[in-house]
Amino acid sequence: MPEATYQVRVSGAIPDELLVELRDLTVSVEPPETVLHGSLPDQSAVVGLISRIHGLGLRLIEVRRLPAPEDPGAF
Repeated sequence: MPEATYQVRVSGAIPDELLVELRDLTVSVEPPETVLHGSLPDQSAVVGLISRIHGLGLRLIEVRRLPAPEDPGAF
């Protein structure tokens, strides 16, 4: 199964020193939330990310698996 892309929302802004822990993801701030976006290889990685967010003391709001981009060559 190929990697899936996820969007993760946490409450508030993530302090710069904690962003190092999340360097594999794109981070954008949409006040009052921070949105993390990136590909994860499997459900174990999703659970690991949620665990990291919890360990960083951040409040998790939402985890969403985004639809895969459509293959233009597929019928």
